[in-house]
Amino acid sequence: MRLTRLIIVLLSSVTISTAEPLAADKLLGEVINRLPHDPILISGDMIVRRRRGVVVKELKFEMSLRWGDSPSVAVYTLFDASGKELERLVITRKQQGKPEYEHFEGGISSPEKTPDMFVAIRGSDVSWMDMSLSFLWWKGGVIAGEEAVKGRDCHLVEIKAPEGIDGGYANVKLWIDKELSMLMQAEGYGVKGDLKRKLWIRSFKKIDERWMVKDMEVQSYPVIHRTKMRVNEVVLDK
Repeated sequence: MRLTRLIIVLLSSVTISTAEPLAADKLLGEVINRLPHDPILISGDMIVRRRRGVVVKELKFEMSLRWGDSPSVAVYTLFDASGKELERLVITRKQQGKPEYEHFEGGISSPEKTPDMFVAIRGSDVSWMDMSLSFLWWKGGVIAGEEAVKGRDCHLVEIKAPEGIDGGYANVKLWIDKELSMLMQAEGYGVKGDLKRKLWIRSFKKIDERWMVKDMEVQSYPVIHRTKMRVNEVVLDK
């Protein structure tokens, strides 16, 4: 009888531990599914400010997003304040396997070596990982609890970085709005548990009955300045 009870307890613990990653994966799958499926072109400003609002740098960005395609393709481009292209990153995601990256410098047509996805770009606080929100596609996370962000009830998801990703985040914490299934806040941590970067959503924009980030702020640690990404225009991408 005691042996039977022990087996039941062990089986129950296995069920709980294997269910958590599936629940988190499903939740993040819902977040991805809420993203616009039609091809869209997003343009906006990236503004780097020190304390007291002093602007130290202004950049422009453009995102050509085809998340509904198979494979999905997302193109992220950075420009200087005058509109000259600085860098471009292309991310292709198939249903199976790892994403593929192509990086272009200064508008050069031949792809160069993919940059470190975690390094802040062009003196801002934003990395390619943050701009593309690539951690939403990471697998094997757990729902660690519930917390409120800006008065919104959120699931707190913790995910370890996938194998093969070095030099950046060892793990991330994501706050997912319960009602909207939208990312509200994210934090990236190093191997020593130190906070590397934090981003949070200021506002959303609804596109074809789907919600999209309108304003996002990113801050690196130790704190030097803060970067705001502000969406100015969203149009259908032909």
